[in-house]
Amino acid sequence: MCGWLGQACGNPVKQITFQQARQGWLGSGQRNDAFRGVTTGIHVRVDALAEIPYKDLLSHMQYRSRYFPVIRAMHRESPPPSSQPSPPPAMWQLADSCRMIVWMTDVDDNFVYLNQSAAALIGAGVPLSVSDWARFIHPDDLPNVRRVYREAKQAHAEYQCEYRVVRSDGGIRWMLGSGAPRHDAAGEFIGYTGTVLEVTEQHEAHERLAASEANQRLMTEYSSDLISHCDRNGIYLFVSPSYTRALGLEPADLVGRSVYDFVHPDDWHIVRSEVQRQVQDGAESSLIEIRKRHRDGHYIWMGTKARIMLDAVTKAKTGSVSVSRDITSERHARAELKRSEERFRSLTQLSSDWYWEMDEAERFTFFSDGLQRVFGIAPEYALGKTGFELALCTQQPDLETYRSRVAAREPFRNLVFIVRDPVGGGTRHACISGEPVYEDGIFKGYRGIGRDISAEKELLLQLARLAEENKALIEHSPDIMVLFDASGRILRANRAVKRVIGYEPEELTGRHHLEFVTPGTREETKALVAAIGDASDTVPDLENCWLRKDGSAVHLSWAVRRMDDSGLTYATARDVTERRRTRAKLRRANQRLNTILESIGDAFFSVDRNWRLTYANRKAIVFVGVERDAAIGKVIWDIVPGIRNSPIFEHYQHAMRSGEKVSFEAVYEPTGAWVEVRAYPHEGGLSVFFHDITARRVAEQAVRESEQRLREMLEITPAGYFLTDAEGIVQDVNPALCALSGYAKDEFIGKDIKRFLPSCPLTAGLAASGAGHAMETVIRHKDGRPVYVLLNLSAKSDTSGPRSLTAFVTDITERKQAEARLQQLASHDPLTGLPNRSLIGQRVESLLEAGPADETLAVMFIDLDGFKQVNDSMGHASGDGLLRQVALRLQCNTRTGDVIARLGGDEFVVAAHCPDGKVSAEAIAQRLLAALTAPFDIEGQEVFVSASIGICMLAADTRSRDLLFQNADTAMYRAKAAGRNCYRFFEAEMSVEAKTRMTLEHTLRRALERREFELHYQPRVKLKSMGVVGMEALIRWNHPQLGSILPMQFIPIAEDRGLIESIGQWVLEEACLQTRRLMDKFGRPLHVSVNLSARQLKCRNLTEQVEAALAKAGLPAGMLELELTESALVEDIDESVDVMKRLKKLGVLLSVDDFGTGYSGLSYLNRFPFDILKLDRSFVYHQPEGLSSFEFVKALVDMAHALKLSVVAEGVETGEILHLLRDAACDEGQGYLFARPLPLPELEAFLARLPSRT
Repeated sequence: MCGWLGQACGNPVKQITFQQARQGWLGSGQRNDAFRGVTTGIHVRVDALAEIPYKDLLSHMQYRSRYFPVIRAMHRESPPPSSQPSPPPAMWQLADSCRMIVWMTDVDDNFVYLNQSAAALIGAGVPLSVSDWARFIHPDDLPNVRRVYREAKQAHAEYQCEYRVVRSDGGIRWMLGSGAPRHDAAGEFIGYTGTVLEVTEQHEAHERLAASEANQRLMTEYSSDLISHCDRNGIYLFVSPSYTRALGLEPADLVGRSVYDFVHPDDWHIVRSEVQRQVQDGAESSLIEIRKRHRDGHYIWMGTKARIMLDAVTKAKTGSVSVSRDITSERHARAELKRSEERFRSLTQLSSDWYWEMDEAERFTFFSDGLQRVFGIAPEYALGKTGFELALCTQQPDLETYRSRVAAREPFRNLVFIVRDPVGGGTRHACISGEPVYEDGIFKGYRGIGRDISAEKELLLQLARLAEENKALIEHSPDIMVLFDASGRILRANRAVKRVIGYEPEELTGRHHLEFVTPGTREETKALVAAIGDASDTVPDLENCWLRKDGSAVHLSWAVRRMDDSGLTYATARDVTERRRTRAKLRRANQRLNTILESIGDAFFSVDRNWRLTYANRKAIVFVGVERDAAIGKVIWDIVPGIRNSPIFEHYQHAMRSGEKVSFEAVYEPTGAWVEVRAYPHEGGLSVFFHDITARRVAEQAVRESEQRLREMLEITPAGYFLTDAEGIVQDVNPALCALSGYAKDEFIGKDIKRFLPSCPLTAGLAASGAGHAMETVIRHKDGRPVYVLLNLSAKSDTSGPRSLTAFVTDITERKQAEARLQQLASHDPLTGLPNRSLIGQRVESLLEAGPADETLAVMFIDLDGFKQVNDSMGHASGDGLLRQVALRLQCNTRTGDVIARLGGDEFVVAAHCPDGKVSAEAIAQRLLAALTAPFDIEGQEVFVSASIGICMLAADTRSRDLLFQNADTAMYRAKAAGRNCYRFFEAEMSVEAKTRMTLEHTLRRALERREFELHYQPRVKLKSMGVVGMEALIRWNHPQLGSILPMQFIPIAEDRGLIESIGQWVLEEACLQTRRLMDKFGRPLHVSVNLSARQLKCRNLTEQVEAALAKAGLPAGMLELELTESALVEDIDESVDVMKRLKKLGVLLSVDDFGTGYSGLSYLNRFPFDILKLDRSFVYHQPEGLSSFEFVKALVDMAHALKLSVVAEGVETGEILHLLRDAACDEGQGYLFARPLPLPELEAFLARLPSRT
């Protein structure tokens, strides 16, 4: 209806969304009948409204789905311009029958339709016209209604608003008006259709709910009960103020925390049992008593009733609400009452008296247990009976008193009755006391106590006996008891005199006491007796000395009393001889104490409670400047004038009044000296220790001045400085730290140091360590860049814990950068940038530790083939370039995650993950071989190299970095041995070889020392005459464990380990010596040939070694032949030529060994000054295709002869080969046809069998 009201009425009180409307009342279950009628009507007509778009029906959830279809349907069935169409469509009939107002306006905001419900809703009593409606709108709501409608109409939008109307009877009703724009078939806006629904009940319900919530909140806020709400896990969601007050906490301390965080651990089972009882058994809540922790740590008792809230469907726990109250006092009261009852019960049970109560009819209603103990009558037997029924009372004198008192309702005291003992027979005396009991002024009976006084009666009977007993006691007392007459004569003495002074009592009777006093104390004793005079009281502690019967002295302490006017004196004496000795010891102890007080470093004095000086040691007297004797006994302000008004005396007074010791420092005004004082109050007064601390105070001032100098130094030092408290809050910084960090001083002060130095350690940890601490860390400059610093920290602490943290901060950024560069150099190869041996070892170790047990890892050792020739022929720079390119190719042909390193020289290693085991490893190795065989461009020149790769796969028995590397290295050597440019996997048998090689390596160094080497000789025969002309010296190693070892097994190791020179020198010297001996023995010339390795050839003093060996053996130089291999010569041709020329000057023969296995070029043969060419056996047994063996050998021999070289053929093993060589004019031969290599004894036997030379 707001469409028309846009002209006539105005704005609503408030505008609400459809969602709010649904949640506010349409979804509250309190819809009014009119609305239910409308919705019911809509459901009936749903088929008629089928053309309404489904999205419109659901666009505003429940409310729009029920409400706006009415408006939209009415829009489609809009009547003709007249307000009451005839006949009306079904929808208009429905609108007239419902209890909401349904309206429609034209484009000018004039009503074109208004149903019949408007008059009923506002109580008009007659149908309304269009002009009647506006006067019922509440005037306060008109402006808002106008605004809402105006804004909606401008946008042709739907709207909804709430406002009040005033009924004809004056009542105010709340209305919810809604409208939707209408459009004609052409889509032109033609007005609004809407409804007005009364929502007064919903409004009032909301107000009641708000009031209820306010009342509940008020009750919760001010209730003394402790109210809390927890979720299903026992986490506090709400606690009342009284709850937090009871525990001394804030709500934030509880909300979000578990109930069990505050319940005493011993009471957890009570809470859990109550929860389980309600959840599982469905029981009602019951009161439980538990303890909860107060903020200060103590526990308070609470009586709690908790209700567990369960889901209505699943019965699962959804939370709990509990109401508690503090029952701590109640618990204490109950405990005190229980203790009181227990005390009463104990008293009545233990007391010899009994307690009784009787009613107004004098029948007993209560008896304590004492009755049964005294008379043997059980209390339950006596209850309900009178005293006469129990036969406890008989005719007695006090019986009438008892009856008269009871009749008058008066108390009675100590009435004695003689009672027959029903158990033991006889009679007993009982004393009864009682008082009447009233309740609200009404007499209820009597209560009282009874006491058995039979023992008292018996006591009176025994008094007479006691007199006799007292006499006996006197006689047997350990103290002397004596009765004197007025003159001092002894009238009577007890038996103690015999024990103390040795006399029988009868020996003392009638004698004057002075006869027994030692002569030196008689006058003193007379004075003591005279001093007693007529004193009526006992005079104690009178001491004198008596003579024993044996003549020895004994000190007695007397207590003397005059006996009225009889003149008699009663005295007791005790032997105090030992006590006097003790006193003497005490005096000596006091003297020692005085000695100590005189010798201590502090001054000391004591005063009594009247401030009189009782003692002062020498230091105190000297400090004050008085005489000791003159000062003792005086009040201290007479000794030191002015002290009474000084702060020092105020401290003394405080100590005396409070009974607590005081310690302080003050100025002693008479001299201006600073003193440190400690005053200790005691029962007799005050004891004071003090000493002069003037020098210390001067030192402290010097410290302060030093601290000022330190502050000045901190201001100019280049190192940063900061000081924090125990919590890490910055107290001070210096300018250097500000410059280093980029922050101003005020940005530091008061802030947590961890804001600037997150890694700064806590003061507690540093204080616990008891030492300074240095650490390197990174701080972030204010501009964002990192600054590396060295922190030197020190924590100060006292008995209460850490107090402060001091630190100096040094910028080490440049050093760290240098260290990073050094680290890079230490862990990476400087030439290729690859990781070095150390780093890849660490990486592989990490892979082994982090990887699973079944991970497949391959380690590949790669050694370049032919690199040495490139390096030697093209120079080291080219070799370095080649290595860099090799490293790059290795990186390009491995995967991310694989590790590549250069071990040194031309050796590389790759550690790669191989998911498919050997298949993956083979693929990687083949890819690397292919990459490395491709030509390299070195300074514009193509260079070809290859590689030998050894692979070791990770296995259960090789989970060791060193073992992986060792096995891969072994496999790599196997690849080289297999012809190079290939790869080999490590196999088990290689391990045996590797171990053998390792054994050889370890023992080779000591083989010379242990004389394990020997020489074997293979004879050389001149083929023309078939005579022996010499032999080749071949080294053998007689290993103590492995037996005889051939040179090919250990010579490479000797070369690798740098031992070949010493071994070669030994071979040279031994061969020369033994040849000389053989020549001398058999009288025939013998040439001996000795092999030189490449390493020996490079030895600078090789010529000197050869010359020395010849000289030592006395062997002519022409008898020595040095064999050199082709490979050794071509490593450095120029150097080799120079060495050979020097050797030739000595006169030795030179031969090239194993010709045909290396370069085998005529050019290099022509350059070297060789004498002999040794044909390798491969030339003898294998010839090129198309040539016969004879032709091939003949050509080689002719070539050598043309070069003026003798030819020695190796490997002559058959007669056929011998004939071939002789026919080819070969000069000499050696081989198994003539003799195998022979040890020296066998060689001698061999030579001995030869025909002698003529």
